[in-house]
This record gives sequence, C-alpha cells and structure tokens, in this order.
Amino acid sequence: MKEMLTATRMGMVLACPRRHFWRYEVGLHAVVEAMALRFGSAWHKAMEMRWQGYFADAALVAAFSEMSFDEITIATLGGLLGAYYTRYANNEIVKELHPEVEFRLPLAGSRTFDAAGKIDGLGVLHDGRLALIEHKTCGTDIAPDSDYWLRLRFNLQVYQYVLAARALGWDVQVVIYDVTRKPAIRQKQGESAPAFADRLAADARERPEFYFARREVPILDQDLAEFEVQRLALSRQILFFRSAARNARRPEHGWPRNCNEMTCKFCEFEQFCMQNFTVELAAPPAGFRVGAVNPELSVSSGQ
Repeated sequence: MKEMLTATRMGMVLACPRRHFWRYEVGLHAVVEAMALRFGSAWHKAMEMRWQGYFADAALVAAFSEMSFDEITIATLGGLLGAYYTRYANNEIVKELHPEVEFRLPLAGSRTFDAAGKIDGLGVLHDGRLALIEHKTCGTDIAPDSDYWLRLRFNLQVYQYVLAARALGWDVQVVIYDVTRKPAIRQKQGESAPAFADRLAADARERPEFYFARREVPILDQDLAEFEVQRLALSRQILFFRSAARNARRPEHGWPRNCNEMTCKFCEFEQFCMQNFTVELAAPPAGFRVGAVNPELSVSSGQ
C-alpha cells in the first residue's frame, strides 16, 4: 500500500527534513502532545460538535473527552467557546455542512504516495456556492490588515483539501477561514479557573473583533496549479532524502537539520536533536514512543 502524503507532512519536510525523519520515517511521537497542538485539536472537536447541533457545554465536554488538560486550559477553551457561540449565534456561514471529511486519493505522478488528510468541513453557502470551511486557532493578530491573512493566501493544507474535495465531487470555489485568536489575558494571582473563564468570555464578548474573524478567500487556478507542482516536488524530495539516508552512517544523517529559533522552538524533538544525540528506537528517549505515522487518520493503515 502507498504511503500517505498529508499537508502536515509536506509542511514538516519543508521546515526541517530531520524533524520529518523522526516523525514520518520513524514514527517517533511525544507521549504528551504539545499543549498548542492539543488545544487546536480540542477546538476543532468543539467546532465539529457545534456543527452537529450541540450546545456550548456539551461541545466543551466532547472537546476534552479524548485528551487530558489542566484546569486553566479547560477554562480558556470554555471561555472562548462560550463567546464564540454568542458571536455567531445568528450568523451561520453555511446552510449545510459536512464536517470532518477524510480522504485518501491517488497522487498523480507518484508511485509511492497517496494524497490524504481530514477536511474540517465542506459546506453549502446560502447563495448555493460550495465552500471549504477551515477552522484555525492562532496566537497572532487577526485584524483585517494583518499579515496573517497574506500567509493564508498559499496554504498547503487548504489546497490539498480543495483538490481532494473536487475529486470527491465537491466543486468548491471558495475557502471560508473561521479563525479564533488565543487570549492575551492571563489568570490573575488567586483567581480561580472558573472565574478566569468568565472574565475571558466577557472580554471576548466585549471585543469580538479581537478574538474572532471570518474571511472568504477565492480559489485561484494558478495557485492550485503551483501547489500541484510543489506537492509532487516535495514527494520526490522525501525519496531523495530517504535514498541519502541509506548511504549515511546513521539514517537520520541523510535528512538535513534546520537549526534555528523558529523551527526548533516548536519542535517536539528539539532537546535531543539539537544536541545530536544518538537515538535507539528500541529504547526511545524519555517522553517518546514509536507508533503509527498518521494516528489522527482512520485511513492510516499503518502509514
């Protein structure tokens, strides 16, 4: 069976081939996922529950059903979620939505990889157009003139999803970004988690434009064409590094390390990779395990 080429995998090999090696060639995982990633996963689950008609309290419970969080993180998500429900109570972006659509499709030009992933949502807008709905959480400015929106102009994940949606029979013409900004306020000394959740919710209701934004972005054929070329190039780059690894003293040496602040500070392998420690997979470093490469996808089949 072919391997899966997901948007996350493409982004990782672009950012740091060595990180890609540990994650996708070896299947090395942190036992406890980074909090930022877990928060994003919980938010996506809450959004899925919302689209299924759940009220905020039930969506919050579902969001934390598969992962453990400390009480302040639960309070943060709860405060934001309550304000989100208020913000969009009478402003639904679609009249029909199909959430969490998984796919695995042949990648033209590759004998090794399939294109795979999980789409947040495929929706029918009120004017009848078909749209890709993309939920995001971030810690940066989401004002209309922010660079954040420029960076989303060419998003590997979104273009992967657009091509998949069209292959599945959804002729999507637009992407709706539904973005939530993580709070800048913090828990005060002596403040309980429930009190912080209430204060955060009140702040988000008072300043909804600071915390929440939705933007419609058209899909341009030239961007899709560029993405298809780059996706195939990335698939071949993976094979090139894999070939180099077979001739290296240790397999990881065939995968270059990109050691800089922006890549390393968000990398789960930072501590042992920056020090270039030798890793024995039979006895992974403390806090790590070897497992499935794409555990988030039910279509993973071990890859």
